Amino acid sequence: MALLGLAAWSPAGAWAQAPVAPPGPPPGNGGDLPVPPGTAPSFVPPGSPGAIPGAATGPGLLGNAPIKLNRARRTFSVPLACQQSGSVRVTAKVVSKGPLARAGYRCAANRATARLRVSAKVAKQLVRRKVVAATLGVTQAGRSSKLYFQLRAGSGGKATTAFWTDGHLQCSDGSGVPQAYLVEPDFTTASPTPISTRGWIAWYTAAGGWHWLGVNGENAGRWDTWTASVSGIVQFHPGGAATPVPWTQGPVSVPAGQGITAVGVYEIVYWVGGKPDYQWQYVNAGTTGAAAAGGGALYCTY
Repeated sequence: MALLGLAAWSPAGAWAQAPVAPPGPPPGNGGDLPVPPGTAPSFVPPGSPGAIPGAATGPGLLGNAPIKLNRARRTFSVPLACQQSGSVRVTAKVVSKGPLARAGYRCAANRATARLRVSAKVAKQLVRRKVVAATLGVTQAGRSSKLYFQLRAGSGGKATTAFWTDGHLQCSDGSGVPQAYLVEPDFTTASPTPISTRGWIAWYTAAGGWHWLGVNGENAGRWDTWTASVSGIVQFHPGGAATPVPWTQGPVSVPAGQGITAVGVYEIVYWVGGKPDYQWQYVNAGTTGAAAAGGGALYCTY
């Protein structure tokens, strides 16, 4: 796999510099893993259509910039796209059963910064763990939503997420209609291994920040069960065919001319001895494998 590319596709066919940082971890942040799978299906089901809304659907993160704890002051700040002033609370299951911190924020020109402070006890645990998966519960105009990020309290920890070596977000079907297709990577393993996978299309607007579209709607994905092997996902290679026929999320309709940026993400759980090994990474936009070869594009823009 390669470092993240920054080019983007536009409906006019031109390549442009991407306007925003990547979205960071998908909904659940690795904390809502499926149960160990049973028997995997012998076929690939039809693709699932969907739609990205044109209007902002609520608050969103502005990107995957590191959220760092100021160890001396025990504080950290989370920048948001917002529509109204509201309040936030941060949780991290590995650190505490209850909220780590709470704060209000003032929204102006679709932007806000939530500034939070943790206790000395919590700060000590965060420093010991270095990086934790955190959830930002946002209440705005009486409506609650959850945003996901990594809270860093020291050097080291998990490496920056990059690209899967295949799979891709196809920006258009070539008809001129702005609709996307998220094509699942053909995951390989050294020996036959049950896996669970879940795909997302993250989309960004200046007014709404980053949001997540799964098979079942916004913030609503679905874990699928497959069998990975040395030649790829068995179900993608019927009769041992060399060329895979992968599962695809789409078509996903996208409003044109709204300044929408989209990126594909895939999660996977490798079930080894019944225990989960969880990972997530981006897929490139456009031709399969371009990112793994050191080029390619991360974003589709509409």
